[in-house]
Amino acid sequence: MPPDNSPRTRALRMLMMMDATVLAFFGLAFIIAPGQVTRAFSFTEVAPAMYFLIGLWGCVLLTLGIGYGIAAVDPERHRLWVCIGIARGTSEAIFGLCCFSRGLVTWKQSGLGILLAAFMAIAYLVLYPRSKPNP
Repeated sequence: MPPDNSPRTRALRMLMMMDATVLAFFGLAFIIAPGQVTRAFSFTEVAPAMYFLIGLWGCVLLTLGIGYGIAAVDPERHRLWVCIGIARGTSEAIFGLCCFSRGLVTWKQSGLGILLAAFMAIAYLVLYPRSKPNP
């Protein structure tokens, strides 16, 4: 059976490739330049020893990006990756809101991430591949 090329599936593929690109970019940045990344996100007083954890986080982001990129070729076959996108976006948005509400971070530091994470979760949920009826 030929792969689904409906507008919905094309949108899901584009979303997954965009997500893969962003995750891989940030993953590499966190690994290669953790100090610059912390400053870019307005975290000015990060102990250099924390760069180790930031680098490990970068490894996770990079491998997630690779996974999303592979799954984007055939999202229907890789539905689990779409579910991971829903869970990741939801948990990131909730965690970000909790940190913001507790005063651990400012809106400047967390707002864009919270909004993007919520958008990604909703977009993955809306575009989730539905089962096709049997003929």
